[in-house]
Amino acid sequence: MGLISMLIDAVVVVFSAVLTVTAPLFDAQTCLPKLLYPAPLVELKRWYAEEFGDYLVAEKPGFFTGLVWLEIAFLWPLSVANIYGIVSRRPWATTTSLMAGVNVATTMAAIMGELLSSGKASDKLIRLYAPFMVFAFFAIIRGLLPRRIPASTSHAASGRNKKKRT
Repeated sequence: MGLISMLIDAVVVVFSAVLTVTAPLFDAQTCLPKLLYPAPLVELKRWYAEEFGDYLVAEKPGFFTGLVWLEIAFLWPLSVANIYGIVSRRPWATTTSLMAGVNVATTMAAIMGELLSSGKASDKLIRLYAPFMVFAFFAIIRGLLPRRIPASTSHAASGRNKKKRT
């Protein structure tokens, strides 16, 4: 179970790192003024929308803009917390992972529903979005699996409790 747990942690940390960088620099361009971004980032987003045929990024439908706001306000801070929590082995990282996973799964359900039912999305675009469903699955699993508390931590805590009683 240790190897599987480490693999899940690695997947969640990598995707959280991707979200930590892309949310403010790339995705936020959907709902924030272009004046806030340097020309190369604006051009990168334009190139991406053309190259992958991402009509959601190009057309900015209302539901998509709302999902991006949710990503900036909720998912971005959770991604930062996930990286710190998992790397430093904080017990609350299971909660942030579960929250991030449910958020991404819900968001991706709406996006994938639109992509698959619209007939506008290319296979290339669907393959680009699909890994985020995998991330959501791993983040939810990480949040639901029980974590072992290292023996040194539990002994230290019980030692402090004994001192308080006397």
